[in-house]
Amino acid sequence: MKILIVDTIGNAVLCAAALIGLFYSLIRFFKPKQAMYKKMVACALGCIFIERLYGIVQYAVAGDITPYFQIGSFGNIGCFLFLFSANYGAVDSLIDDGSAEVKKYRLIALAAPAAAVAAAIAILCSPSRPGKTITCAVEMLFAGASAYYSFKHLIIPKRYSDFLSDLRFFHFLSLVLAAGVAIEDILWCYNVTEQIMWIVPYLILLVPVVALAPALERGTKKWEI
Repeated sequence: MKILIVDTIGNAVLCAAALIGLFYSLIRFFKPKQAMYKKMVACALGCIFIERLYGIVQYAVAGDITPYFQIGSFGNIGCFLFLFSANYGAVDSLIDDGSAEVKKYRLIALAAPAAAVAAAIAILCSPSRPGKTITCAVEMLFAGASAYYSFKHLIIPKRYSDFLSDLRFFHFLSLVLAAGVAIEDILWCYNVTEQIMWIVPYLILLVPVVALAPALERGTKKWEI
């Protein structure tokens, strides 16, 4: 019961924070001549809000989250998919031209998806039911794909990334977000009951949920003409 209360409070706080971040993004980023990059990040925050809202509603209606596949997982998956889409393609090509000079940074960045795969394996080895573990492991795969670009764009020197280097704090927060979700999924799948342990992922997640949109806005000041 105590864990249920901590989880409900944590979800409520994150839900409120995500809603604030979403409103901020809608007001600041959904304007004429705003880059699609910003709008995708706003959609990512919207996915976080939906996922946390689902958790609250599920607790209120059923008293617990189903150990099988549950629709709320699409929130986390959607969040990382939007972050991946924002960084992949046009933006990444401005930072990484595929040259040998940047190769070492591409290789180092593989540490992020490797960590996500390790988390997915740990989750699959947990004592929880397959429906629960497979769902969380899939979340980790999407988180790893997003984290690859966030980590690469974070570590590539300014001489290669130019004005996009101002987004480093935003990319750092994106990695923190992925780490927070990974810790939360591992605790959930391993049925951890210590309250203090559950406070950790919520505190970690609260930082990027609140700061992602302002960090993005600050990092894209040079984009404005």
